[in-house]
Amino acid sequence: MPASSQPSTADLCLPATPFAACRARRALDALIPEGCEDGRLLVSEAVANAVEHTATVQVHVLLRHEPGDRRLLCAVHDTSTTTPATDPCGHADPGAESGRGLHLIDALADVWGYLPDDAGKWLWFSLTPESTQGNAA
Repeated sequence: MPASSQPSTADLCLPATPFAACRARRALDALIPEGCEDGRLLVSEAVANAVEHTATVQVHVLLRHEPGDRRLLCAVHDTSTTTPATDPCGHADPGAESGRGLHLIDALADVWGYLPDDAGKWLWFSLTPESTQGNAA
């Protein structure tokens, strides 16, 4: 079986700083070099939410790319027990710099959810990245 048909994975434990999202994007770029802009955005949002909205000191990020069906799986762990939820009324201030992370995940991911555990929770999503082949006109 060729190496390219095997899943690619990354397992990161990142300090909960503003740089965590950048480091997670770089790990994703190493797994999927091109054609995953939605994935880059959603990984950034999931990590940024863990850093900004919880008291966690370390963010655990798991990434897995399945080349056969091109699926990206992402899971981000934080120490908060708060259930992640989007604002059902969509009251995010249009001029605000934040407040849209879960809305973006909800809109762009194929499926997403969360799993509580004894140390907090995992926010996860699955996404089939957009194709970059055959789009040139």
